[in-house]
Amino acid sequence: MPEIISFQQAIEATKGEDKALLIGNGFSAQYFNYANLLTEAQLEDGSPVKALFERLGTVDFEAVIRALEDASIVERAYGNEVHANELEADAQKVREALVNAVNATHPAHREDLEFQYESAAAFLKHFSKGRVFTLNYDLLLYWVNLEKSLLTDGFGLGEDVDDGRFKGPFQEGAYCRTFNLHGGLHLFQDGVGDVYKALNDGDGVIANITHEIANNGRLPLYVAEGTSTSKLRKINSVEYLRHCYRALQETTAAVFVFGHSADSNDAHIYHAIFGSKAKHVYFGVFQPNDEKVTALDAELAKYRKLGGDGVHYSFFDSETAQVWDGPPEEEDAD
Repeated sequence: MPEIISFQQAIEATKGEDKALLIGNGFSAQYFNYANLLTEAQLEDGSPVKALFERLGTVDFEAVIRALEDASIVERAYGNEVHANELEADAQKVREALVNAVNATHPAHREDLEFQYESAAAFLKHFSKGRVFTLNYDLLLYWVNLEKSLLTDGFGLGEDVDDGRFKGPFQEGAYCRTFNLHGGLHLFQDGVGDVYKALNDGDGVIANITHEIANNGRLPLYVAEGTSTSKLRKINSVEYLRHCYRALQETTAAVFVFGHSADSNDAHIYHAIFGSKAKHVYFGVFQPNDEKVTALDAELAKYRKLGGDGVHYSFFDSETAQVWDGPPEEEDAD
């Protein structure tokens, strides 16, 4: 098994270097259990879509979307256009259910959360001079930033619009250190493609988002396609998402990956990292063991080879980052 170091050792190894962070669902798992999303999705019991979750034995919305999209391709190839359209419509229902479920799992206000902003801020501070990339839809990172003002997001040059419910649009020339690679629950796109972020206009960000979905029929900007190829297609269709993805492709920093796996449905993320000029990749593993690390090593080696073997990687124990367990042992952000 490859050597596993601590988060603090990885930080020490990169002292004085530019650092970037990529976070996945593991960043939010302690407070937002993605396994509970299906319960909150409001999918009708007995419906084919709900049955598909059960037949596949999964709570992974992306896996179900991928299955529906693949099935629609097969049906269309066999000339079953009507059923293909039904399957594509069901895939869209699952995307909308995902948004509803993430919305339902959040407290109404960030003040309602019973966790330590201090420890999360101490973790993020290591990357506050660099860039933070997130694959999550939830508001946890957004709320930590609101509490601690650690990371800018590119909306600072925008105006408050729609009675202060939104701020924007996002501008590439604005100072930006937060990149929502797969969009987010708080991001909305207007008719000309500009992206705005939802604000707390008195009742909370969640209430604002719910109002937009329920009353205006607009869904947040998010990437919930089932395969890496279809995710990349969605990314390339939205300038804001393209900008975020380009920033990842162009990184020259040491990249820390926290709370994410190297699954093939996010291959585009690892192609971008290992195709970049990143100094090194430090990959966090939750409760590492021989089987888990060996499998991850094989996946990362594959991505590294496709990227030209230029970017090396190491593993660290993600629990040693102590993201929600009090301040990390090393307080130095360098």
